[in-house]
Amino acid sequence: QTWTTVSCPVTGATGTHDLYLRFTGGSGYLFNLNWWQFTGNDGPPTSPSPSPSPSSSPTGTPQATNAIRGVGSGRCLDVADASQANGAQAQIWDCNGQPNQQWTSTSAGELRVYGNKCLDVNGGATADGTSVIIWDCNGQNNQKWRLNSDGSITAVGANKCLDVYNSGTANGSKVIIWTCNGQNNQKWTRT
Repeated sequence: QTWTTVSCPVTGATGTHDLYLRFTGGSGYLFNLNWWQFTGNDGPPTSPSPSPSPSSSPTGTPQATNAIRGVGSGRCLDVADASQANGAQAQIWDCNGQPNQQWTSTSAGELRVYGNKCLDVNGGATADGTSVIIWDCNGQNNQKWRLNSDGSITAVGANKCLDVYNSGTANGSKVIIWTCNGQNNQKWTRT
């Protein structure tokens, strides 16, 4: 996880005030606010509030590259046979750190692999059971994904969840879209 420090001067504020943070644009996990600190002109920095502590579960940020591990299987989202061809099937496989398991979440909502291929709902279909493949990134909605706080990943164009077919846990189990149901074969973690 990469952290960025952002500073912002506040002038003319005396007394007690409420602080509101507003983040706009994009979708999915765009940030992970860890802590903030106020420094007054009259003395040393005050204690951070809340207290700084490591995040218990890392979250993806735009341009973050990670493996995506299935909660139900413990295996990683993988491109079959490490293929870079359009139409190569997405599946789960033992996590191995290879390029066919390294996914970059972009601010456009894409999940990119190999730098120029996107996780893609085959043919832009919306039916349960539609296969998930890779394809040249083209900006279409069937290549946009929402990373949800419950661990599910939603295909924006179909409004269905990234799903391991038939709750499979074996290497080579096919990845599809399916109506979101909260089951572990539809939950994922960034590792």
